Amino acid sequence: MEAFHTVAINAPIVERSVSVAVLPEQETPGGSLFLSNIDQASVFYLPMVYSFDRSDADTVDVIKKALCQVLVHYYPLAGRLARNSQGKLTVDCEKKLGVPFVEASANCDIEDLGDMKFLDRNVLQKLVYGDATENTVEVAPLLTAQVTKFRCGGFTVGIAFNHCMFDGTSVMNFMNSWAEIARGRPLSIIPCHDRTVLTSRVPPQITGTSDSFVQISDVSDLKALYEKEQIVWKSFHFDNAKYNIPNVGDCVAMSKITSIPITHCFITHNNFTIQCEQQSISSCSSFVALAARVWRARTMALKMKPHQLSKLLFPVDFRSMMKPPMPRYIGNAVVEACCLCTVGELIDEPFSFTAGRIREAIERVNEDYVRSWIDSLDVHQFNLLSLTSLVLVSWQRFDYGSTDFGWGKPRTFGTGDLPTGCLFMADGRERKGIVVVLGLPLSAMDTFEKLVQLE
Repeated sequence: MEAFHTVAINAPIVERSVSVAVLPEQETPGGSLFLSNIDQASVFYLPMVYSFDRSDADTVDVIKKALCQVLVHYYPLAGRLARNSQGKLTVDCEKKLGVPFVEASANCDIEDLGDMKFLDRNVLQKLVYGDATENTVEVAPLLTAQVTKFRCGGFTVGIAFNHCMFDGTSVMNFMNSWAEIARGRPLSIIPCHDRTVLTSRVPPQITGTSDSFVQISDVSDLKALYEKEQIVWKSFHFDNAKYNIPNVGDCVAMSKITSIPITHCFITHNNFTIQCEQQSISSCSSFVALAARVWRARTMALKMKPHQLSKLLFPVDFRSMMKPPMPRYIGNAVVEACCLCTVGELIDEPFSFTAGRIREAIERVNEDYVRSWIDSLDVHQFNLLSLTSLVLVSWQRFDYGSTDFGWGKPRTFGTGDLPTGCLFMADGRERKGIVVVLGLPLSAMDTFEKLVQLE
């Protein structure tokens, strides 16, 4: 396991054009688009940056024109959010204000930007256009786009999207569709925008998701620690060959399993002693093994009290679980699987027990769980940002290498400035391993790095 700091570097000098509103090149449907409860709970922006090795004089024009064309199929992105008579958010497709698009040039090479998997905030802000209205929900664009050309001849495509419009699968489908059109090819996936299939039931029928909505008190006073110390983001590389990690994908792809040897050292930390053990965790995917390790290490690094409740949350894509399945669904089709226990239980139990908790949480997600989750959002408040919880998102299976605008596959794909939590990503086009990205207070990060290492 190798660790890489996400350190502040001198941000490049980037000259931007004035943003222009890109609209669908043809007339598109109006009206109002229903947003599910899952969409309603996901109203925040996420940035993504793709980098490419080469460009031509017409690169920006080709990508911009392709955006006009792909918006015909993804027309809600040109609209704006609105509220209906019940106070619920919808997409107003009559308000066709378009997608802000920016052309930019940088005074450096792409290699000068550092780790492109998780970008320093100063760099990210230069490569992804942030609209001045983005903090005003009903005015802000649902997507922004920026193409930046570099001194080396390469370019980046940076977007920021409102998560209420896309989950990870949906945004990858959109980006690949945009790239297909840029290459002059027809769309391989025609999106379905009808989200009413995920309408909540009246009255709510809630079963089996109670742990996800348990409100946890911060008895360890993590809030004070996070306010006192600098938050440091760091990426950790786990090599497939060295650690016998298969190219499994995320927690949905559980059919491919392996046995991963896990070694713990004698560590005394916060009155807990972890005994040395060598064991084989059978039927344990790479996601489960690393999720268990990261959850335990983070919990110890933050010095949580033994009676503190700790929660592990991670999204599971349910498109294939529904009857009928939803392969073309555009929107948020994920629910949070949940593990809940006290810190004392988590640290004292064998590693195999922690892995078992995670496997069982994955297995609990079925169509009944999904329907209950959607209903629960009408009744309970869901807190995704609790410091006592670890929200773990896996992008391992996302095929960003298909996003070829005509100048070759991306050299890198990355993000940055996440609100909280932990991110798993495939390491490079060849998927040689898994990159784990995590943010912690400085003192906790030093401890975490020691605890998470695989010997």
